[in-house]
Amino acid sequence: MPVDLHAALQEKFGFDRFYPGQEEVISRVLRGEDTLAILATGAGKSLTYQLPALLLDGTTVVVSPLIALMKDQLDMLRERGITDVVALNSTLSEDQEVRARQRIASGALRIAYTTPEKLEDEGFLELLRSIRVPLFVVDEAHCISQWGHDFRPAYLALGAAIVKLKHPTVLALTATATPSVREDILHQLGIENVKPIVRGFDRPNLIYEARKADKEVDKLKILTSLFTGEDALAGTGIIYTATIKNALEVTRYLTEELNVPAAVYHSKLHKEERTTVHNLFMDEAIRAVVATNAFGLGIDKPNIRFVVHYDLPGSLEAYTQEAGRAGRDSDPSRCILIYRMSDTRVQNYFLTGKYPDVEEVQRVFGTIEVFAAQSAGVSLVDLRKILQLPLTKLKVILALLKKSGYIQPVGKSAYGLTEAVRKHRGLMLNLANYDTKKSYDQSKLAMMLQYAETASCRRRFILNYFGEDFERGNCGACDNCLRMQEQGVAEGIAMRRFKIADIVRHAKFGTGTVERTERDLVTVLFPSVGYKTLLASAVSRTEAQIA
Repeated sequence: MPVDLHAALQEKFGFDRFYPGQEEVISRVLRGEDTLAILATGAGKSLTYQLPALLLDGTTVVVSPLIALMKDQLDMLRERGITDVVALNSTLSEDQEVRARQRIASGALRIAYTTPEKLEDEGFLELLRSIRVPLFVVDEAHCISQWGHDFRPAYLALGAAIVKLKHPTVLALTATATPSVREDILHQLGIENVKPIVRGFDRPNLIYEARKADKEVDKLKILTSLFTGEDALAGTGIIYTATIKNALEVTRYLTEELNVPAAVYHSKLHKEERTTVHNLFMDEAIRAVVATNAFGLGIDKPNIRFVVHYDLPGSLEAYTQEAGRAGRDSDPSRCILIYRMSDTRVQNYFLTGKYPDVEEVQRVFGTIEVFAAQSAGVSLVDLRKILQLPLTKLKVILALLKKSGYIQPVGKSAYGLTEAVRKHRGLMLNLANYDTKKSYDQSKLAMMLQYAETASCRRRFILNYFGEDFERGNCGACDNCLRMQEQGVAEGIAMRRFKIADIVRHAKFGTGTVERTERDLVTVLFPSVGYKTLLASAVSRTEAQIA
């Protein structure tokens, strides 16, 4: 039956109109078409599955990576009187989980939020198979791509889960996906032939700026000018740091030296402390939250007037996602990057903690093999104690071994050998793709530094990176364009040999996709080595497609 979506929007949520892209996504989903939607931060991604979930028969399953995000969504729905929803995650007690599963089994729920880890549990999958699931939603879908900026190993199991649920309509959502990440999302979820809905990364009200510091103390001087100078920041906002140490130092400096009301937020705070900071920020009892990237996802505060990055982020995806939390009310808002060249050391340190080498994989596999005779396998907790590996790296290795068919989950958060491995011990593990991934992420960090250092339009740099062209010579809303306006200089866009998304070939790096052009330079994404900025004369156009 045709549905009056505008009437449904008004009735269920009290909104008068859709944001750009929302109606198109919802219409596709209601027609039963698999969909990948790339919608800018703040463009209302959650509505694109919440409204269909209330209109479709059955229980929509929403896979979300963050427990805090689920809580925010549940609270928001309950405020609107929508209570037939549940969230299944690691914070539930045994009794709460039993009750949540009983509610799901009744088939009366509209939405069941869950983590990707829960979908690795065969018992939970069997429960979902016993009810009608019309829609399977993958939120923050870039987490499934090994080329995405926030790769999460448990997401790799979602493609298999979709097959086991007899392929309900799939909706994948993200705010940050380059063309190569989009392709990988579609491949991993088994919906290859879907044409993504992309609704602009351009946020005209955001004013992009970058300030370079020679020494660490210079960063604090820049911060001082941002809160006390002629061009001081207005309103409330977020200051992101790369480390907890920097978050604590910046908070101390703001409160004690500048008398700016501020609070710190990071992953090691207790839940009550995090809630207190969240409430202070929402109530505008403080001017700034100084935070690691643990803060921000799901923050429903439209009038954030500034987002300052005190350290260089690891990628443009991470930067635009965090900076994009500013100005969701469409009023002018400032996105300021403070950086030192040495900031790249911290990000490279994070990268070395993420990727396994052959010896580490062999140690994990060997430990699981030692416990092969135990029917209960070996638990994640015991593996950490025995191997002394960082949790992120251990999870990546376990996901790699699972995807390659070497190990399998045994009960809850425990692992044992697969039957195939027990019979054929000669199977070899290929780690080549992880070496490629490490090079790729290092090249993304180099692109982030390029953004910081560019003298050209920052808006065009960001849009080109995400596969969008921007033909204007001057955006009028970044520090470089504003400076050129003041000086009466027009940045013309020179005649370019290549366009965004052209397929080109290089003698050494092979075939790649043009991501950005500037004067006589071209930045190309090569699958084998990541981003490379080269002279335009070093590459030639080709009709070949990237596999």
